[in-house]
Amino acid sequence: MNDLLPRSGHRDPARTRVLLFDAKGQDRDADLQSLDITRLAEHELAWIDIQAQDRRDVQQVFETLALEPPDIGSLFEQDAEPLSVRDDWFAARAIAPCWNDAEADLDRVPWLLVVGPNVVVTAHKKPIAFLDTFKEHHDPGSSVGALDGDSFAVVLLDRMLTAWFDAMDAFECKLDTLEVDILENRAHTGHMPYLRTLRRAAAAFRRLLSQHRDLFDALRRPDFRPERDDHVDKRFRAVADRYERAMDAAENARQLVVGSYELLETRLSQRTNETMRLLTFVTVLLGGLAVVAGVLGMNFQAKIFDTGSTGFWTTVAAMASVAIAALLLARWRGWWR
Repeated sequence: MNDLLPRSGHRDPARTRVLLFDAKGQDRDADLQSLDITRLAEHELAWIDIQAQDRRDVQQVFETLALEPPDIGSLFEQDAEPLSVRDDWFAARAIAPCWNDAEADLDRVPWLLVVGPNVVVTAHKKPIAFLDTFKEHHDPGSSVGALDGDSFAVVLLDRMLTAWFDAMDAFECKLDTLEVDILENRAHTGHMPYLRTLRRAAAAFRRLLSQHRDLFDALRRPDFRPERDDHVDKRFRAVADRYERAMDAAENARQLVVGSYELLETRLSQRTNETMRLLTFVTVLLGGLAVVAGVLGMNFQAKIFDTGSTGFWTTVAAMASVAIAALLLARWRGWWR
């Protein structure tokens, strides 16, 4: 990472990394100041990644490279159009996911993708995991340099969608763990706040992914870059189709939360029914013993009353035996555990 700008006031300097892909040689890091975009060969592709807090910092990088891409305000303005085209350049605004597994929370990291002939620029305010992973695990002997800018843009958009799928997989793991806990007879109302958290996360998946609809719809239309060849067009259509599958997964995430809530509700109802059944059984058992005690307390003469304490303890033992037998029967029938 190179600091391009000195610190002034509260502005943080932009940080950039230039990766030069060479299909006929070794991919390598390049110096921004010495990079000449106009002299790139057909087998070379330059990827410039910028992390900056201010659009002026990004614009200065473009000026350093003598690039004239479309307006880059979409990175820093929430309501701007997601896609702009100018000559043989286009700029797209996308959102990368940032899943907090500890808190089951989803955050958003907007990023800008600027694409031109043999040049791709990415800009963002915060680190983006899938971009960092791509840079760290990239094979210097790859043939990525054989791709044009449009095809490499498809690669980055596809990796972004993979990051969304990974975040939704982590979300589903949270739901699976919760459902196992519920099914293992540990269901309680304390699960409700956690379910609310997961429901908000499911809504965030759908809300944030839906903001890409205009972008991917534009990429697959024939009026977007009509001069591109069929191979590039198929790649754009393929990544747009994968976006649709991501949207389906986001819709499914919401249904999964609803299913988990219904499972919790069912288990709580089942526990209530089991409790009521046990209480009913105990009530009937104690009522039966009370009837026996009441009958023995009636004002009539019987031989058992002439046996003294022996008769009393015999009666108590008989009542205890009936209670134990009833409890064993209830346990065998599964009325209580």
